[in-house]
Amino acid sequence: MSLNSGERQVAPTVDGIRRDHTARYHWAAKSLPSGSRVVDFSCGIGYGCKILAQAGHKAHGFDLDAQALAYAGEHYSDPSAFFSKRDGNSPGDLGECDAAVSFETIEHIEDPGPLLRALHKSAPILFASVPNEDVMPWRRESDGATTAFHFRHYTKAEFAALLEECGWHPVEWYGQADHESEVEPDVNGRTLIAICKRSEVLVEEDGGGKHICILGLGPSVDQYLDYTKRLGGRSAFCDEVWAINALGNVLDCDLVFHMDDIRVQERRAQAAPTSNIAAMVRWLKSSKVPVVTSRAHPDYPALVEFPLEDVLNNLQHDYFNSTAAYAVAFAIHIGATKISCFGFDFTYANSHQAEKGRACVEFWLGVAKARGIKLSMPKTTTLMDAMSERKDRLYGYDTLSVDFNIQDDGSVKLKFTPLEEDKIPTAAEVEKNYCHDVHPNALLANASAR
Repeated sequence: MSLNSGERQVAPTVDGIRRDHTARYHWAAKSLPSGSRVVDFSCGIGYGCKILAQAGHKAHGFDLDAQALAYAGEHYSDPSAFFSKRDGNSPGDLGECDAAVSFETIEHIEDPGPLLRALHKSAPILFASVPNEDVMPWRRESDGATTAFHFRHYTKAEFAALLEECGWHPVEWYGQADHESEVEPDVNGRTLIAICKRSEVLVEEDGGGKHICILGLGPSVDQYLDYTKRLGGRSAFCDEVWAINALGNVLDCDLVFHMDDIRVQERRAQAAPTSNIAAMVRWLKSSKVPVVTSRAHPDYPALVEFPLEDVLNNLQHDYFNSTAAYAVAFAIHIGATKISCFGFDFTYANSHQAEKGRACVEFWLGVAKARGIKLSMPKTTTLMDAMSERKDRLYGYDTLSVDFNIQDDGSVKLKFTPLEEDKIPTAAEVEKNYCHDVHPNALLANASAR
């Protein structure tokens, strides 16, 4: 895009720049803590960096166009303003900073995901704006529109979804009514503006490659505690720990999954103020750890919406009946290379009547295995029939001993050994295996329904 295209604001002084453009930078400069290090992506001719620098901040402007950057160096140089060439389609490492601004940039990029993710790695706070589709609908160049350099405009919901997908949680919304307007709260004008905080939920483009440990509420979670304390801490075991529901307020973790809509949980808490649900709702309001859920709520800053559309498009299945299943699916979605599950026992005394959720989690673990993801779980869990006391893991091989030998190339070589006659199960032992009156996990032999 050349300086003379009509799309860029070009003038040798700030006074010559259209008011709505400069107003965004003045507003951001006042909103930031004093002396902030700010990245301005798609800085154009540099007037925004100049405004930020004059307000006491240190600004680093990035833009693709060498001509614009040369103009910036000639007319908007400042000891606290720096300019570099960078492409929004592949921005790379932008360096660590206190905040990032990207005004009227996103609509110019066909896939703004790489830019927003790069900014996510760089800054904890983002100020971003886009044209409002509800007020200024995008039209193609053939329609005679002035938006020929735009790929699209955004409704507020579409902009919020894009930001959330790329790891940004919008915390404040502003707008500008027209091209002469100041930035004002909750204005549904031609420009949408969001202040966003960095969420820890981010789908990495390179697939992540992490060992994710997910902790459920069942008794086999004790094995996680025993194992990690012997190793010297959780960081010696895995890259990230995700907790289900109230475990996020019990154990140190990086992410919490609580898929129940908080609006429903509030009603349950009001109906039973002394219940565990009520206690969890109180904690969720002040959680310092990001909480993945179905729908965010302004009164609960930690809540981050599950990227359902992206997960479904990626994994091509819509089978979800528990929070645990969503957590496993999300680990697959972000490209985890190993998933460990503790406390995923679905442990009920009446297991033959109430094993809700187990099959769904096992389905997603099967999807993970099919994608080459390594799985691990404690021997005391009921999940995948992993309990050490069960000897019938290969149904039908009652008269054979089957040994699994892992080869150097990762393949499995089986060795079959016929059992001695006195080792073959008796009729009573076979019938016991088919009995569901007693929970098969010794940890739950005398447990009440959970």
